[in-house]
Amino acid sequence: MHPVLFHFYALTIYTYGFFVALAVLIAYFLAHLRARATDLDPSIAADFVFVLFVSGVIGARCFYVFQHLEDYQGQLLKIFSIPEGGLVWYGGFLMAALTGLVIALWKRWPFLRLCDLLAPIIPLAHAIGRFGCFFNGCCFGRPTHSRVGVVFEYGDVPRLPTQLFEAAGLLVLSLGLFYFSRKKRLAGESFILYLAGYGVFRFFIEFLRGDQKGYYFLTVPQWTSVLLFFGALFLFVMIQKNQRRKQS
Repeated sequence: MHPVLFHFYALTIYTYGFFVALAVLIAYFLAHLRARATDLDPSIAADFVFVLFVSGVIGARCFYVFQHLEDYQGQLLKIFSIPEGGLVWYGGFLMAALTGLVIALWKRWPFLRLCDLLAPIIPLAHAIGRFGCFFNGCCFGRPTHSRVGVVFEYGDVPRLPTQLFEAAGLLVLSLGLFYFSRKKRLAGESFILYLAGYGVFRFFIEFLRGDQKGYYFLTVPQWTSVLLFFGALFLFVMIQKNQRRKQS
């Protein structure tokens, strides 16, 4: 694996941090383009992406640190070493969603429409981030003797490259959402499809992971995936009810 991309004098560029930065830049660029293609204000879309990124990184890091408190005892400064790796997607997603909702209500931004705008972009950015996980050697899968097995740094047995499996699934989900959002939809529908689609996909990919502990037969990400899926169903029902109310 290649956790360090390159050194430039005293500056170290980590591969994980590079891919995260690349994902954010691409998300920012695509959000601006998609906003210009609709009647959404591109500046609002850009600000929304920035809010989600900052809050998402904070949430993802806090969730990771909370899960690995023993690694930071006596080394509190390591908590801020984000470019080296150590972000939990669901922690970042939940923090970003909550912060985005609060900011949107405060600024009176169209929250659901902004979520729809980002629905196909989020899995694309997530897929890019998973390549960073692969080169960093985190989020690995179970031991395997198959040809697809990869020996990660600090490991001694081949493991399933679940980072690449998830990246492939996220790219398919992204393409599907780009196609789905070509037609005019009710506000929130594209985002709901993302929530449900990723929730189901992540639930099953977790069975291949080798770095997660189980709680009551499932891992924390699997329990979160279940909540995400049913949350998507609840949001779908609410949107449909609201639409019928408007038509009556």
